[in-house]
Amino acid sequence: MERFYTIREVMEILQLSYTTVYGMCANGTLSSVKVGGSIRIPQESLRKFILENTKGGQKNG
Repeated sequence: MERFYTIREVMEILQLSYTTVYGMCANGTLSSVKVGGSIRIPQESLRKFILENTKGGQKNG
């Protein structure tokens, strides 16, 4: 089963503010799902975002 991250966990991983991560989820930059009243970011979505925004390296599958 895939792991899901909270906004706060993604904040710590990417070293961004809550508002920035929330905005990325809201505008579709970072795929997310709403569970009850909480936003969750699938691990694969975070991985894809990081790979697509990494410069100077190769994308490994």
